[in-house]
Amino acid sequence: MGRIFETHERLPSREENRFLPPVVSFEDFVERKTAHQQLAFTEFTGDLKKSPSDSRSYRLIRLHNGLVAMVVHDEEESKACASLDVNVGSLADPFELQGLAHFCEHLLFMGTKKYPAENEYNAYLSAHGGYANAYTDLEDTCYFFEVTYDALEGALDRFSQFFIDPLFTADCTDREVRAVDSEHKKNIQNDMWRKYQLEKELSSPQHPFSMFATGSQDTLSGAAQRLGVDLRERLLDFHAKYYSADIMRLVVVGRDSLDQLTEWVVSRFSGIRSKGMTKPLFKGHPLTPREMGTLIRMQSIREKRSLDLIFSMPDMKPYFGTKPTHYLGSLLGHEGRGSILSLLRKRGWATSLVAGRSPTSAEGFDMFKVSVSLTESGLDHYEDVIRAIFAYIQLLRAQPPQKWFHDELRRIGEIEYRFMEKFEAVALASRLANVMQNRYLTPSRILSDEVIFDEFDSDLIEWVQGFLAPDNVRIMLAARELPVEFDRTEPHYGIKYRVDPIPEQLKQDIRGKLVFDELQLPEPNRFIPDNLEVKYTKQKDRMPAEAPTLLKLTEGLELWFKPDDRFFLPRGNVRLLLETPRAYESPLNSVLNQLFVMIIKDSLTEITYDAEIAGLWFEIRSTVEGILVHIDGFNDKLMRLLRTLVETLRTFRVDATQFEVFSHEVRKKLDNARHAEPHSHVQTNTGFMNQAVMWRYMDKLAAFELVTQERLQLFINTLFDQTRLQMLVLGNFDEQDALDASDMVKSLLNCQPLPEYARRVSRATLHDPGVFVHHDRMPEDGNLNSCVDLSVFTGLMADRRNRVLLDLVSLIMKEPFFDQLRTKEQLGYITYSTERKYTGGYMSLCLLVQSESNPSYVRMRIEKFIRGFRQRLVDMSESSFAGYVNSLRVNLEERLKNMFEESGRLWRAINMGFYEFDRIPTDISTLMQLTQADVVAFWDKFVNRDTASEYKALAATIWSTKITQPTEAQLEQYPACVIALAGCLEHDGAVGLSYEDISSFVHKELPSISAGDSTARAEEEALEALLAKYLGKVNGDDEQVAKALAKIRDAASYVRTAISMAREYAEQQQQQQQQKPAMVNGQQDVEQAKHANGLFNIGAVKSHGGDWVFREAARFKSTLRQSGAPVPTRPLVPKY
Repeated sequence: MGRIFETHERLPSREENRFLPPVVSFEDFVERKTAHQQLAFTEFTGDLKKSPSDSRSYRLIRLHNGLVAMVVHDEEESKACASLDVNVGSLADPFELQGLAHFCEHLLFMGTKKYPAENEYNAYLSAHGGYANAYTDLEDTCYFFEVTYDALEGALDRFSQFFIDPLFTADCTDREVRAVDSEHKKNIQNDMWRKYQLEKELSSPQHPFSMFATGSQDTLSGAAQRLGVDLRERLLDFHAKYYSADIMRLVVVGRDSLDQLTEWVVSRFSGIRSKGMTKPLFKGHPLTPREMGTLIRMQSIREKRSLDLIFSMPDMKPYFGTKPTHYLGSLLGHEGRGSILSLLRKRGWATSLVAGRSPTSAEGFDMFKVSVSLTESGLDHYEDVIRAIFAYIQLLRAQPPQKWFHDELRRIGEIEYRFMEKFEAVALASRLANVMQNRYLTPSRILSDEVIFDEFDSDLIEWVQGFLAPDNVRIMLAARELPVEFDRTEPHYGIKYRVDPIPEQLKQDIRGKLVFDELQLPEPNRFIPDNLEVKYTKQKDRMPAEAPTLLKLTEGLELWFKPDDRFFLPRGNVRLLLETPRAYESPLNSVLNQLFVMIIKDSLTEITYDAEIAGLWFEIRSTVEGILVHIDGFNDKLMRLLRTLVETLRTFRVDATQFEVFSHEVRKKLDNARHAEPHSHVQTNTGFMNQAVMWRYMDKLAAFELVTQERLQLFINTLFDQTRLQMLVLGNFDEQDALDASDMVKSLLNCQPLPEYARRVSRATLHDPGVFVHHDRMPEDGNLNSCVDLSVFTGLMADRRNRVLLDLVSLIMKEPFFDQLRTKEQLGYITYSTERKYTGGYMSLCLLVQSESNPSYVRMRIEKFIRGFRQRLVDMSESSFAGYVNSLRVNLEERLKNMFEESGRLWRAINMGFYEFDRIPTDISTLMQLTQADVVAFWDKFVNRDTASEYKALAATIWSTKITQPTEAQLEQYPACVIALAGCLEHDGAVGLSYEDISSFVHKELPSISAGDSTARAEEEALEALLAKYLGKVNGDDEQVAKALAKIRDAASYVRTAISMAREYAEQQQQQQQQKPAMVNGQQDVEQAKHANGLFNIGAVKSHGGDWVFREAARFKSTLRQSGAPVPTRPLVPKY
């Protein structure tokens, strides 16, 4: 049956490794009983040592089946959530069925004995404003969900059943293999996944790390078929063997009391069976001496050059307190003066460097990785880059570990933890569930594991440092073009690569003495905050202000300020928009601005790296309006950092090396946009056709040849000559701090004010009634997927009532759309519905599917779902409707968790130009007045094509190069069902029937096959009639034909559904002919339309079904009107 990987029968001992801490026991747990049902459990009675700024309450418990859980009470939380981590992952896959752990994760969602409906769980969550997800890692499978706080009990009841009595029905098992396969195929062109798989492929074959973890149709159902085994039975065996309460960790967060949360956890999760097991701990290491000392060169998909040095290490999880790999990673990955990166940047060899414990590690083994993003010159000098890295390692090993540096990291961690900000509950739950799996981690360190350091341990650091040795490294070099012949191909991703020994001279050099005079240890961090005094204190019964105060409003300055009256922490957040129309007035200027920002950030690195380490995050970003500067973190030295950033922006001089390096980087980023996923391309195209001004990557590439160092410097010198400042100061500041900050910025910029009429404000395009379909082709050949993004426009964003109705409809539709097109029809892994709102313009209901099937078929399936959804709205019960309204209300009421979130909400209101600071209470008030009839009326007015008087829709489609795209003439001549059916036949490998053949089948043969009969027999008869037509065109004995026939006859074949849609069309045509002739398809009407509508003149065609189809998005966009500037919803009266 394949390889069997050996496991340890016991854990390593301190006799084998003197640094090992003891495994955690449960001695500090005492017996308890739940308050209501008197169910037994044990509770940790020690100190969990939560952060002083943490308002949540925690309780750590252990059920008698061995499951350990943390319950968390948060009275301010509007959402509740849970996460359960099973301490088994892809390492436990049987060799002959690779991907089984991931497949199990998929199937667990698909029905249980208590709740057998396959979408019961997701439907419940969606109806209560929630969602669910999961991931499979090497040694963990983590499941989590979020839901409104008042629906937690029902969600936990459904969630717990996954681990007690999952069904794994045969039908779901067969269909979900396709979902796993689709997930894998969407990653095939992704360089991150490709590199990870190659690391696995080239690891020790005696270790399970070497297996393919995602799984595919070939490694799951295909392998099961070849072996003659039942995949479902093997899945049940896997779940029965590994899904044991002993290796599960659960976290539940809710508004309910700790006692109530405990009651629910004990009553729901005690039913999970305990198998008295621990997770499998595999012998050996993925990187043995056989794998080390090698140079792996791989071909990337994107224009990307990377270098990875991977060192083999023993398991580092036991050393959570001293964090030796964090210490070493902080030194090797430092970006200040004297660092490896500083040296590489000055020589023009690299743009970034990251060092630390690899995420591809698991209990029993670890890896330490130094990853470098190379420039073109760096690729040529990759051996010198390796020498520089080893020179720094030698520098570290030439002296004892630095206690002062460890103490500095420890001090920063203590400050961060003491003034820790709250983050999303679901992120907290999934992180804690995973952290709790560390068998060495004491309960008192669960909450602080990521940031708090223990005492300095020089011996441990020296021991770990010893693994960073020349004989213990393997090197990976990746680029799209390398001057070597690739002689191997990885089987799952098709990666081209070769493996050689490390060049002898390089090997000798890194073993010998290396000296780079520029390298030195970092200096003490001057950005660590000294003053942590909080200026404001919480006052009883005083609610936080809803809006900031407008301090100043002049022709060149708009200054807003809000003190921290919500979190009371020594933190601040400043957003500064430097509005300058020159930044985005042309594709060339957009490229120059992008290049300027990249070079600026690179130049600031040596100064700002310490600030970021000390808790001051910042961003400089090019925008449509100009340049945005954003700083968040401890306020003590925040304004000092702001001064540094603005000063550098205004006085910057570009040097030749920087220009050479980063002009290549910008060009590379633009070129790499070609290799984005189909769903990214269609969303870009949709955005382009809905925003008044937006430059696409191809527009910028066309202008790139005009970019020179001289032109860039001239652009920088004049960029801020006329500027308007839009600024928000929030946090542990007073008004004078904000006024001083704005004065400082104005003084440093020394610019003329930008007139109000010259501002570049956000505008949207305004679409005409009708259906408009954009056909685009994937710009590269490797991707198997296509995509459809259908937008149905639902009125202007300024209409508050329609805005709330759209949000409510989108919430109601979310789960049924996913369930039908992703779960039941298996159209593609990426399937979702949402809403979009364009500032000043239209809102739209958006439905997106990325699929291997052809876009005509996918679009028809989306439109069929829309047609049938109205009845679902009509038939919805009062209680269901009330549940959706409540869910949306809870979503809107969700409290801000940290200053970053608050700043984001306020900034959106300011920057969009509406200044709608009261949007949430206004939307809630509107929501609570809506009825089910209002929702149906909204649907009929905008979404229902049969009743909407001015129906507006835009479908952005992108076609894989593997799929035949219809010509303009074919679009005019043949109905969509013919094109869709042809595409489905092609998808299953049946080529040979022309559009005319299929059209004849649809119009002449289908009506005679049990007309009006929707029975399975009629469907089968229609299928066989089509296949008979196909066999009349091809050689029936051909092996490929036989394979195509088998696929088409499969119960889940898209061809069957396409025939069903064609039958519906044929029946409609017969009914129309009996009533009156259709008008939209006649030649006379087409001729009239040519004169009536200028879209013909820009290359658009009127499809057989009456939709406008076009290929050139820019020409279509040129026909659209633009919205006006946003109008403020309140008077803007400054305080000063």
